[in-house]
Amino acid sequence: MSDPSQPSGVRIFGKSLHVLGVGWAVSILWLWLAGVRQHVYRFGTMPDDFAVSLLVAAAVPTLALSLLARAFGRMTGRAPTEAQEKREWEHAFWWSLFPNVCLLLAAYLMIFGNG
Repeated sequence: MSDPSQPSGVRIFGKSLHVLGVGWAVSILWLWLAGVRQHVYRFGTMPDDFAVSLLVAAAVPTLALSLLARAFGRMTGRAPTEAQEKREWEHAFWWSLFPNVCLLLAAYLMIFGNG
C-alpha cells in the first residue's frame, strides 16, 4: 500500500519529463542562436533558411518528451492536494536538474569548446 500523503514517484517522473523537455528546447535554442550568430560573423548575412533545419530536428525530441509526459499525466492524474502537487513539481525540478545541466554543458562545449 502506498501513503497518499507522500509524493508519487510516477507523477514526479512525468513532471520531470516536462522539465527535461524545456531544458532540451533551451539548449537547442542556444545552439541555434550561436549558429546564426556565427554565420553572420563569417559571411555577413543571415543563413538562407535561418538554420530552421536545426529547430525542426530539435522539435521532434521535444514533442516526444511532451507527449510522453502528457501520457504519464493522464495515467496518474493530479496529486490529491495543491500543496502536494507543488511539492511534486519541486521534486521533478530536482530530478531533472542533472540531465538539464548536462544538456546545457554540452551546448556550451559545442559553442565555446573550440577555443
